[in-house]
Amino acid sequence: MDHEEYQFRTAAIGGFSKQDVLDYIARANREHQIKAEQLEKDRAQAAQERDKYRARAEEAEGRSVELSAQVQKLTGELEELKKELEGAKKALEEAQAGRVKQESAAAALAGEREELRGRLEKAERAAAAYERIKDRTAGIELEAHCRAQAVEAAAQVQVDKARQEVEQWAAKVQADYDRMRTDIAATISHTSGELERVRRSMEHILTQFDQRDGDLKALLKRCEEAMGPQMPDPLPLEEEKR
Repeated sequence: MDHEEYQFRTAAIGGFSKQDVLDYIARANREHQIKAEQLEKDRAQAAQERDKYRARAEEAEGRSVELSAQVQKLTGELEELKKELEGAKKALEEAQAGRVKQESAAAALAGEREELRGRLEKAERAAAAYERIKDRTAGIELEAHCRAQAVEAAAQVQVDKARQEVEQWAAKVQADYDRMRTDIAATISHTSGELERVRRSMEHILTQFDQRDGDLKALLKRCEEAMGPQMPDPLPLEEEKR
């Protein structure tokens, strides 16, 4: 209501009409009550909005703390994976060094086997030569013949024994060499598998880091948008100037 446009009727005896004044006061009171109720509704709505934004901010803060904890956990897991990777690399280096040693030992054993094989062939040639000598001396006296037979038998026993020992040793060397090759191949395969598993785990963790970083940035952006400008406190109600 515009006070300046409201016209009071004058009374017959000085002053204004009492009824006009009472109507004006009643009308002003009603308008004041309506404005006061509207301001109270606005204040309550503003308080609700403020509480809602405050709840969102608290939720965002809690989410931020949770994400920080997850980031720390993933960082710890990454450090453990790095340690496992270093251990796997060290194990691979040790396995490679062991393989070199085993290959050197296998080469040495192969050399010894060849040497023993040569000795066996030499013994066989000696036995064959003895056989030829024995044939040429068939007419020697009986005593010499008996001694020759004894020498032949002893030589044959030695040759058979030497051949058997060489064959057993060669078989043992071959089995040891095959077992070492199998162990080395299994070690290299296991180490390669561990390195591949560690590589996939690191790629997965880095992908999770990128996802968590994007989620955190999006969350912070939503928090900033949700907070928005601070709502000003409602002004205190003042009585309208008459």
